[in-house]
Amino acid sequence: MEKAALTGGYDRCRQLLRDAMHIPVSEDAVTREFTLMGVRAALFYVDGLSSGLMIQEYILLPCLRAAGGPPTLDILLEHLLPVGSVSPTVHLETALTRIYAGDAALLVEGIDGALMADVKGFVKRGVHAPATETVVLGPQEAFTESLRDNIVLLRRIMRTPDLISEPLSVGDRIPSRVCLLYLQGIAREENIAELRRRLDGCRVDYVSSLGMLEQLLEDAPYALLPQFVTTERPDRAASFLLSGQVLIGLENAPQLMAAPMSLLQLFHAPDDSALRLPYGLFLRLLRLLGVTLSLLTPALFVALTGYHTAGLPLTLLTSVQEAQSKVPIAIFPATFSMLLVFSLINEASTRVPAVMGGSLGVVSALILGQAVAEADLVSPLLIVLVALSGLGSFVLPDYALSMALRIAQLLLVLAAGVGGYFGMVLCLFLFILRLAGQTSLGSPICAPAAPLRPRNPDQLLRFPVWRQRLRGYAAEPNQMLRVRGPMRAWEKRKK
Repeated sequence: MEKAALTGGYDRCRQLLRDAMHIPVSEDAVTREFTLMGVRAALFYVDGLSSGLMIQEYILLPCLRAAGGPPTLDILLEHLLPVGSVSPTVHLETALTRIYAGDAALLVEGIDGALMADVKGFVKRGVHAPATETVVLGPQEAFTESLRDNIVLLRRIMRTPDLISEPLSVGDRIPSRVCLLYLQGIAREENIAELRRRLDGCRVDYVSSLGMLEQLLEDAPYALLPQFVTTERPDRAASFLLSGQVLIGLENAPQLMAAPMSLLQLFHAPDDSALRLPYGLFLRLLRLLGVTLSLLTPALFVALTGYHTAGLPLTLLTSVQEAQSKVPIAIFPATFSMLLVFSLINEASTRVPAVMGGSLGVVSALILGQAVAEADLVSPLLIVLVALSGLGSFVLPDYALSMALRIAQLLLVLAAGVGGYFGMVLCLFLFILRLAGQTSLGSPICAPAAPLRPRNPDQLLRFPVWRQRLRGYAAEPNQMLRVRGPMRAWEKRKK
């Protein structure tokens, strides 16, 4: 099929398409044969993917009413087919890919190849509010499974011809439509070329989701942290483009990926920039506090109570020992088990139907926690610490980062239970070493902090919008400066 061409006469081309589309075995594969200006013609499309109304109004009716003859390619393109996008092709593989994307193929006797008409009309989900990246201030639109609609949502925000949408495909047997989006002149050409190279080197039958594509493209598949930042919000995707990053869109994926990414971008919420400076700075600090508590509190508790009891106040140590004397399970295995149970409850709440998710979380947290405490299986203090660390993980705006945090949390508890402070610090040191060497599309994931590079000051802490005059380090060096001069140019400086 890859080498077959739609040449050699009308009958051969017609039979090639019929065989490739498995007509008449495949029920939704449709062929409509008719006479066009005295010669034979055939229209091929898939029922449900193509709009029957557009086919009837913009292809069949003009062709059936046309007089004279015989038709030529110029006549068909310039006079007969009032469709927004019509292009000829002689490649069978290209024709089939477009047919099963919703286009229609028109074969005409005496004309080599097929005319591909854009008459897409498949069912798709409309634009709704974001499901995971909810905000208080800011737009309430989210990407959908239609890649074309996602590009339109971006172009509504960024009304410039410099926004390039470069079509590509991935998948050897069933090609999936992929699109690279970047700002011409701002995104680095080497990053764009590297993504093209990696997409061209993906050898897989079919890519079903953006997460699967991420696994095929990332630098370190076994790393704990993600190397692409994913968003379902057009406004956040636009901010990535303005920072010099390249977006990757996939058909049937309601998110877009951005690369290269910085670790600190995973801590940024979509409405950080929409909030005034005091509010945004307070929430950013609160988020960092939650991450610290979630990551270190369980491991510190295990290390202190198991190996370094001298570091606890006497009253707290007495309380811990009295509570522990009533339970049969030691603190280390109890902490590790409770963290696993908390993750189990969270995963169950995610997978059950939406109408039951909230009830399941409340019932599991209250009834199960109370029953465990009353049965003297674990101490109430441990339940409080596990709940506190769980709340800290919920403040993260990125789902992949929250999963990485849970795994790191368990590893730290395991290291603290085996080696106390020494094991915990050693585990943290190994995490930092691995993080320092991790890259995203060949760029250090800790940049622009390590190595130090020119950057937008809004990184770890929230900075005022009028101080953010630089783009991200991923932008071209000559485009790092967003604006020249003060951003609050109206403000008169006091003498």
